[in-house]
Amino acid sequence: MDKKQRGNFAEGLTINFLKKKNFKILTTNYRYRIGEIDIIAYDKNKRELVFVEVRSKWCGSLASDWRKNPIIPEDTVNFIKLRKIEKTAWYFLEKEPKKWQKFFKNLPIYSFPEWRIDLVSITIEDTTCKAQIRHYKYLFY
Repeated sequence: MDKKQRGNFAEGLTINFLKKKNFKILTTNYRYRIGEIDIIAYDKNKRELVFVEVRSKWCGSLASDWRKNPIIPEDTVNFIKLRKIEKTAWYFLEKEPKKWQKFFKNLPIYSFPEWRIDLVSITIEDTTCKAQIRHYKYLFY
């Protein structure tokens, strides 16, 4: 698999993971001139809009590689990346209300819903495609 295919595979795993946790996927790969948000979803349990960053790493073996050199995709998310996600999220909220307003019917006019930034970190074995998924909620910078 090339880099793009690996990224799409990781995002597909994330979408399935989030759906099992009662999330409704609104859109994927949302782009604005400042940045991109991998997945925008609605968390039905918390009643929040969620902007999800997906980070993945591929390795030979989850067990042996992890002991030698911990593979931590979440370490690649920094202040600059979080800031870009936040700015892109605000753009989405302002310019795409039709995509999210149906989930927040009682929201006062000209208001924005509760929202957060989450990170899904996935480590995937090259040969078996077994994955280790970690979900971090409410990222702040």
